[in-house]
Amino acid sequence: MIGGALPTLTRNDSYTLRLRLLEKKANGSLDDIDYTGASLKAGIGNIEEAPSAGAFKLNINGITSSAIPFDATAVSLYNAISNNVSTVALYGSDSYGSYVLTATQPNTAMSFGSDAFTLFPSSSVLVGTRRRPANSIQAQQVIKLVRNPIVYADTFTATPTAGELTLVKLQDGSSTQNETYELAVGPLARGGSFALVFGPNATTAIPLFQSAVSVQASISSGINTITSNISVQENGKGGYIIGFTGRLGLTNVTTELTLDASGIQFIPMRQTTLTINTAEVEDAFASTSDTTITPTIEIELTQNGTPKTVYQGNVTIRKDLITDGSTVPGAQVSYYTKSEANAAFVSSQNDVGFYGTTAISKPSNTSVVSALVNLGLIANTVTLNEQGASFPTVALTGSAITVTDNIPFVFGSTNGSKIGTSTGQKISFYNSTPIIQPASTTVVSALVNLGLVASTVTLGIPNNVVTDWTGNLSATNRYLADTSAITSVDWNNRVLKTSGGVTAVDWQNSSFGSGATVVTIQSNNVSITSSYYIAMGTGNGAFRTLSTLASVTFGSVASNDQHYRDVVVTGAAVNDIVLIGLPSAISAGAVIQGVAYQANTVCLSCSNSDNGTININTATYRITVLNYQ
Repeated sequence: MIGGALPTLTRNDSYTLRLRLLEKKANGSLDDIDYTGASLKAGIGNIEEAPSAGAFKLNINGITSSAIPFDATAVSLYNAISNNVSTVALYGSDSYGSYVLTATQPNTAMSFGSDAFTLFPSSSVLVGTRRRPANSIQAQQVIKLVRNPIVYADTFTATPTAGELTLVKLQDGSSTQNETYELAVGPLARGGSFALVFGPNATTAIPLFQSAVSVQASISSGINTITSNISVQENGKGGYIIGFTGRLGLTNVTTELTLDASGIQFIPMRQTTLTINTAEVEDAFASTSDTTITPTIEIELTQNGTPKTVYQGNVTIRKDLITDGSTVPGAQVSYYTKSEANAAFVSSQNDVGFYGTTAISKPSNTSVVSALVNLGLIANTVTLNEQGASFPTVALTGSAITVTDNIPFVFGSTNGSKIGTSTGQKISFYNSTPIIQPASTTVVSALVNLGLVASTVTLGIPNNVVTDWTGNLSATNRYLADTSAITSVDWNNRVLKTSGGVTAVDWQNSSFGSGATVVTIQSNNVSITSSYYIAMGTGNGAFRTLSTLASVTFGSVASNDQHYRDVVVTGAAVNDIVLIGLPSAISAGAVIQGVAYQANTVCLSCSNSDNGTININTATYRITVLNYQ
C-alpha cells in the first residue's frame, strides 16, 4: 500500500483505497503481482469474531427452529433441532458460536438453512459441509456465527494514470521573462520513456528519471530548431523546469512545446471505494460508548481459486469529524488576486479619486460631507449622522449653529440629559426672553413665560381646567356653588345640583341619588356598609374582603405530619382565596395554610416539614378571605 499507513476514517465518508501488491521472485527481488485472473477483497470489522447479543434460527425440510441464543451451548442447540440431528457438539476451540451437527442416519443428505434473526452486532450464520454422507457415514455440517464486516468491497479496478505525467506552460515569454514549462511526474510513473515535440520535430525517447543535464542534451540533439536555446532544471519532485533561452529567450514563442507520454510505464495499482455508512458501522458504535473504534482491516487476494490474506492490521474510525475536546477549525483567509491586491492600495499621487470620480487634490477648507462627496466616497445625497461614537467634549464655533428642519436633538436614551450646567440656567422657546426656573407660578403662566404657549391660551376640559359655571362653580372666587346647598351631581351636564338629599351614588347613571346609604364620607376615611362590596371587574371578577382574628392551638405536630383547625368566617364560600396573617413568631419547619372548604368555614392546616416534633402553641392568626360574588 502506497504510504504504508491508513488515515483515520470518519463515519459516513467515502475513501479510495489504493493497493500495490508485490511478490518476491526467485532471485529475491520484488516485483508487482500479475493480476490476470486474480481478484481482491477488502473488509473492515472484527474479523472472525462472534456476535455479542441476540439470537438466530436454523431451518431444514421446511421447519424453522425456535430462537437460539447467540451463546447457546451444544445441548440447547440440539434441543432446538433434535428432530433432524443425532448430535450437536461445539466445534473447534470456540466457547460458543461454532457447532458441528451430525445427521441422524448414514448416507442421508443434510442441508440446513439459516436466519441471523436478532444477532447483534449485525452477523451472519455460516453453514458449511464438514462431511458428506456415504455408506455407514453420517453427514456433518458446521454452523458458525460471524460478525458481518463493517465495510466490505470486492470490486477493484486499475488505478487511472491520467495526469501522472504532464507538461504545463508556467509563463509566456515576453521582453522581461523567458517562456517556461514544467514537466511534472506523478507517483505512479515507474519507468519507460517520453518524448517532447516542437512543431514538426520531436526528440527521441528520453528515459524517465534522467538528470536535467541529460534531458537538456536529448532536447538539443533531437530538435535542431531549438538547439542550444533550451534550459532544463530539476523541479525537486522527479520532474523538470524547461525554459527557452538564447535567441528564443525574452520572446513569446508561438510554437507550443508538447509531450508524448505513450512510452511511460506505470505501477499497476488497484483501487476500490470504502464507504463508511453501513448499518454495521452504526452497530459497531452502538456497542461502545467511545467516539472512535479500532477494527481490523483485512485484504484478501485470490489466485487460481486459492484465497490468501495479504494484509491484516488495525484502522481507526471516528464517529464524528469533530469530537469532544476537538478544536473547531476557523475560516482560512484566502489569497488576494493581483487585481484585488491592486485595488486595496491608494495611489501615492497628489490627486485622488474613487468610484470613477475626477481625482482632486487634498481639500484645504471644506465640510466633511463635501470632501467625501468630491472624493467620490459617498453620493451627494448622503447626510452625515453620528452613531455610536463618544467624545468627552465637542467644540462648536461660529455665529450660529443651525440644524435643519425635522432633525431632533436627543440627549441620552435612558436617564436623559439637561440643558445647561445649573438649575438656574436660562431657557426659552419661540423667540421669548430666556428665564430661569420659576419658583412659584401657575402652570399656564410658566408655559407662557417659556414661550411654549401663547398668553391667550387657557388650560381646561376640553379647553379649560377652571371655568365659571353659573351658580355652582366660581373660578374667579374659587368656591363651589352659590349659597344654596349642593345635594347632587349631574355628571352628564357637569353641574352640582341643590335639590334632594345626597344619600347614594347611582354609578350606572353617573349621579348621586336617593336610596340606602352605601358610601359614608367622614373627615378622615371612607367606609362602605357591610352589605356591599367593591366590584373589581364584572361578573365573576367582583369580590369582597372578609377578615377575622382567631386564636388557634395546633399543639404537638410530629415530623411530616399535619394538624387541622376550623375557623368560622361568615360569608366565606368554597373556591374563595384565603390569606393567612401569621403571628410574630412561628416554629421552624411549620407551614400554615388555609382553605375555604365549606360555607362560612376556613380550615387552617399546620404541616411539619422538619425532622422532629414541633409544638405550635396558642397564637392569634389574621384570616382574610377574598369572597367572590
